[in-house]
Amino acid sequence: MVTIIDRTLTTFNTAGMTTRDLNHFCDLLFTCGVTKIELTPDLLSRLGFPANACGLKQWLGNRNFFLTQIHPESLASGSPGMNEPKPLWKLEPNDLVQKNISVGQLDPYQHQKIRITGLEDLMTRDYPSIFKALLGSGAQTLDLCPSNQQHCATAIALEWVLAGGTSISCGFTNHHNFPPLEEVLMGLKLHLPHTFSGDLSVLSELRHLYEALAGQPVAKMKAIIGADIFKVESGIHVDGVLKNPRTYEPFNPQTVGNQREIVLGKHSGRKSLLYKLNDSDLSESMAHSILKQIKGRCTQLGRNLSELELRTLASEVQNDIKTEIYC
Repeated sequence: MVTIIDRTLTTFNTAGMTTRDLNHFCDLLFTCGVTKIELTPDLLSRLGFPANACGLKQWLGNRNFFLTQIHPESLASGSPGMNEPKPLWKLEPNDLVQKNISVGQLDPYQHQKIRITGLEDLMTRDYPSIFKALLGSGAQTLDLCPSNQQHCATAIALEWVLAGGTSISCGFTNHHNFPPLEEVLMGLKLHLPHTFSGDLSVLSELRHLYEALAGQPVAKMKAIIGADIFKVESGIHVDGVLKNPRTYEPFNPQTVGNQREIVLGKHSGRKSLLYKLNDSDLSESMAHSILKQIKGRCTQLGRNLSELELRTLASEVQNDIKTEIYC
């Protein structure tokens, strides 16, 4: 199995974060497939560990630490009437030594625990040979956290696993130039399912919580978690999705807690209109007239129409045409 480390909270302003928010954020990260959550010593007292928190803080010193899960086997869910036991959390110090390396400076790492950072231009180089050299360096633990400055961190992380790497560090959404956690998890689920056991349907909830804590929205078209990535407007796309969703959707929206939505805008066509109005008997000339009004209204408003606006506009156009015929 691949170890997935989430680093989001190590660079997050957690001053206003409550214990409840912190615990919920960590719960969601574990549910979606994260193996370890990296946290700063300042967050220790807010995790709800019992009385010996002072001793834990002394034990950790100033080091960041990892939060992991323990699944108690003593309360096996196989017994009739027994609920699934809630996993327990445990702490371990982060002993990884962080090294920002360039491709030409690969050192031997005998018996060390290393986190490799940097490497943002790796995809333009002979990365299979570089991965082979890293994996043969003799390191006890080798974690990779490539920079996303060239927007290639997800690809580098997945190629690392394909080459035999067993540990990746990420951050949720585009946080701090870490590999985007949600993209790495989806890549593992689709291409290396034997390495993945998480439930990505909580990603939408995780995005909402992240936005509330960060005080800023995630981009609506952000890959995997963007709120609008499954909204379909243009006529050819709507036609394709209605016939076979896999034409334009690499995975089911429900996989990430989202849903498909067909919207009417200035790029919409007759198929979209018939679907939204649920009226297969609408004549081609009437559909053309309504679409003309929709496009004009959307251009004027600078957005798509709501359900109510669409039905009101369609009724107005149909009534106007009937009146003209009557006159």
